[in-house]
Amino acid sequence: MSQALNHIAQAVDQIEATSVRASRGVRVAIAFGIVAAGYGLVVASAVVGA
Repeated sequence: MSQALNHIAQAVDQIEATSVRASRGVRVAIAFGIVAAGYGLVVASAVVGA
């Protein structure tokens, strides 16, 4: 679980660094994608761990 959260944090840092020049809509879409991917990783790690 903590490993999945670390991956999410790294992705967020990378996206924030590259999205400084991006429009607000693009940033919102990227943030939504990160959240969706994060939930997917958490669910996947829960299923694998169960």
